[in-house]
Parts: sequence; C-alpha cells; structure tokens
Amino acid sequence: MALIGFDEYHMGSSMANPEADGLTALAKLLEKNNHTLEFINTRLDTLENLPWDVIIIPFPKNQFSEDEMTSLQSHLKNGKSILLLAEWGDLFGHVDFLNELTTPCGIEIQKDRVTDHEKNVTQKVELAGVVLGEEVIPHFVRVGNFADHPITQGISELIYFSGCSLRVSEEAIALASTSASSFGDIDLDSTLDEGEVQGELPIAAVSEMNGRLVVVGDSNIAANGYIEQGDNLLFVQQAIEWLSFNN
Repeated sequence: MALIGFDEYHMGSSMANPEADGLTALAKLLEKNNHTLEFINTRLDTLENLPWDVIIIPFPKNQFSEDEMTSLQSHLKNGKSILLLAEWGDLFGHVDFLNELTTPCGIEIQKDRVTDHEKNVTQKVELAGVVLGEEVIPHFVRVGNFADHPITQGISELIYFSGCSLRVSEEAIALASTSASSFGDIDLDSTLDEGEVQGELPIAAVSEMNGRLVVVGDSNIAANGYIEQGDNLLFVQQAIEWLSFNN
C-alpha cells in the first residue's frame, strides 16, 4: 500500500472537517484501503526526493513557491504520483501557477466553470415542507463520456459540482468529458457567450509523461457532501489505486 501525503498547508485543514466541503470521507477511504496517510502542514522541502508515494493536492488557496514547484516536478520525474484537484474560475489565482506543473504533462487547467443546460442536477424547491417544484442547477453537471482506462472501469456517471474544464494535448489522456451541450462559462452568467467553448469538455485527465499525474477540475468530487453522488466515490478510489501503482 502507498504512503500518501495530503497537502493541508496550501489548502487549509480539510481532512478533519466533517462539513460538506470537508474531506473526512476521503480520509476514511484511504484508511479502508490500507494506505498510510500523512498530513503536509508545512512548505514542501526543496529536496529532490519527497518521501511520499502519492501527493494529494486539493484546491490550493496559497501558491507554491518556485522551490516547491521544482520539488513537485522532481517528484513526478522520480516516477511517483500526484492527484491534483482544481476548481472553477480562477479562485485565489490558482490556475496559472498550477499550470506550471500540469502543462508540461499535457494538461492545462482552464479559468471557466463547466455549465450544461441539458445534462445537469436538479434539486427540490420546498416552502414550509411543501415541494413547489424542481430547480435546475446548470453548473452541477452530469458527466457520462469516459476513456477506457483503469480509473474509469465500472464508471457510468460522475456528478461535477461547479468545476472547471481542462485542455488536454497528446501527451495526456482525457479520462472524462461532458456532453456536447456543455460549455466553459468564463463570466459565470450561465449563458453561452462569444469566446466561450461549447462541446465535450474534458474534466479529468491523466498523464504518464513523468510519473503518474491525475488532474480533476473539481475538488468537490472528493468532498463529504458530494463523493457519494453518481460514481464519484468509485472514481476517486480507482484514481488513488492507479496512482499507487495497484492497477
């Protein structure tokens, strides 16, 4: 089993957060699969050999220094693994500095929010206990297009809760993509505007150029309130097992 380093330094405490946006369910999943979990609560050492087999980076709010980024790149070049969970838009200015890590591996995080007015989640609208109807949430997207890969085996649908799209070049593989009716909403008005890309948008990708890298554009896919939706749990579990070289 793998030694997994979970980056809480750049995100903030989340593994101990039982709320919907916390990741206690992910911690339990790692323990259930007999992985050893260590929290990263300080800056990454600038050593060339970080000690973990897999590093999980969930939506970093604080930027990595140049030395830290060099350490992460060396981590991949040494044949180890990273699971990177991004977010919609460019919250906390996270996109450009994360792309310093992902773009050389063929994956570029986009500054949009995936929106789909056809394939989406609805929720009940209630007043005083009376159901008034269903509310459509176009940025809670149903994802149903998958590449043939160990991570996607048995996956029929992912639920994507306000995530961004990815641009994937030939150095990488798009694991999961949205429907043709979706688009990358840049100005967050839920309307397809000029300059916004419509079509099957990658939302999860993998690269083996250096080590193993999995990038997902939505950190909520592994969060307590969302991991049980669709096949999100199975997807996250199989991603971690693949990153751990268990399949």
